[in-house]
Amino acid sequence: MPNLKKTIMLFFTFSLTLFGMSYTKFKKHTLKHSKILQSQALSLQTTEQENNILLRTENPALNLEVGKYDPDFSSSRYGYSVSVSQTVRTENYLDGLRDKAYASTLLRKAYVAQGKAGYIKTLEELYTEYVYQSKLLSLLQQEYKLSNRVTLMVKERYENGSENKVAYLQAKTETLTLKTQMHTTRQQAGTLYYQLLAIAGFNKKVSLEKKFIYSVSHKTKKSSKLSPKQKILLAKEKLYTSGIRMSESRFNSYEISAGIEKEPDQSILRLGVSLPLPVRHNKEEEKTLAKLKMQQLKLDNAQLSLDLKSQKQMLKASIKELSAQYHSLKVLQKEQQTLSALLKEGYQIAQGSLFELMNAKSRLIQTRKSLLQTQKKINNQKIQLRFLQGQYND
Repeated sequence: MPNLKKTIMLFFTFSLTLFGMSYTKFKKHTLKHSKILQSQALSLQTTEQENNILLRTENPALNLEVGKYDPDFSSSRYGYSVSVSQTVRTENYLDGLRDKAYASTLLRKAYVAQGKAGYIKTLEELYTEYVYQSKLLSLLQQEYKLSNRVTLMVKERYENGSENKVAYLQAKTETLTLKTQMHTTRQQAGTLYYQLLAIAGFNKKVSLEKKFIYSVSHKTKKSSKLSPKQKILLAKEKLYTSGIRMSESRFNSYEISAGIEKEPDQSILRLGVSLPLPVRHNKEEEKTLAKLKMQQLKLDNAQLSLDLKSQKQMLKASIKELSAQYHSLKVLQKEQQTLSALLKEGYQIAQGSLFELMNAKSRLIQTRKSLLQTQKKINNQKIQLRFLQGQYND
C-alpha cells in the first residue's frame, strides 16, 4: 500500500511537470492552504465569541453586613444582613442586543467574503499577468529565431557584396533588441511565477499551465448576486437598525434584590427593585445619531447601485469591442504572415527589398503582441466584472 501511494504521488508530480497544473487545480490548492484566508475565517470565530460576551447574563452580587446594636457597647449582641442583587436587562433592550449580535456576525461574514473575493480576484489577475508574460516570452523567442534567420541572410548577401553594411547592422540590431526583450520578459515571468507559488503555499517548484483563464468571447455570465461591498452595506443597515431598537428602550436594565436582615430582637425579609430614572435625558441623542447613520447608509447604497450598474455596462461594452478587435487582429495576422513569407522568399532570390521585409516583419510582430495584449485585457475585464457581480462570494 505505501508503494502504491508513492507511485501515485510520483505520477502526479510527473504529470504536473510535463503538462502543467491547470488554474482550476492551482486555485483549489491555494484556497485550501492560504494562511490569509484561514486568518480571516478565525476572525469570524472571534466575532462570535464577542457576541457571546455581549449577550451573557451578568453575575449576581452578594452583600454581607454585620452590625452591633447596643448603644453603650456594654453588650455583645450583633446583627447581620445578607442580600443578593441581580441586574436584569429589559426585554426591548435585550432584543436589540440580540439583533446587534446577529448583525455583527453578518457584517463579519460580509467582510470575510469580501476578503476572499478580493483574494481570488488578485490571484486571477496575477495568474493572468504570468500567462501573458510567459506567452510574450514564447512569442519573442519565435520572433528572435525568425529575425536571426533574416540577419544571417543579410549577412550572407553583405559578404557577397550584394548588400550594404548599414542593412546588415540594422538587421543585427533588431535581433539583439529582441534578445534583450527576452531577458527582461523572462525575468518578469520568473518573478510572477515565484509569487504565485508563495501565495499557493507550494514548497517545491510546480509547472503551471500557461493558458488564459477566460476565453476570447463577448459573452459574459449574468449574476444576480450582490457585490462584496453591497453585502457589507446590507449588514451595516441591520447593525444600525439594532441600534435604533436599543435606543427606544427608556432604560437598559434594572436591578432586583432580595435579602434577610437579622437584628437582636427581630428578623426582616427585604425585596426590592432599583430602576434608573430617565430624568436628564431620554436617549434622544442616540436615536438621532442612529437615524443619521441610517440615512447616510441609504444614500451610500443608492450611489453604489448606480456606480455598479455603470461599471458593469462599461465592462460588458468594452469586452464586446475587445473581442471584435481580437478577431480583426487574427485576420490581419494571417494576411501579414502571407506577405512576410512572400517578401522573405523574394529577398532570398535577390528580388525583394530588405526595407519592405523588415517593415513587414515588424508589423507582424506588433500584431502578434496586440493579439496577446487584447487577450490579457479581456481576461482582466472579465475578472473585474465577475468581482462586481459577486461571483467570487462563494
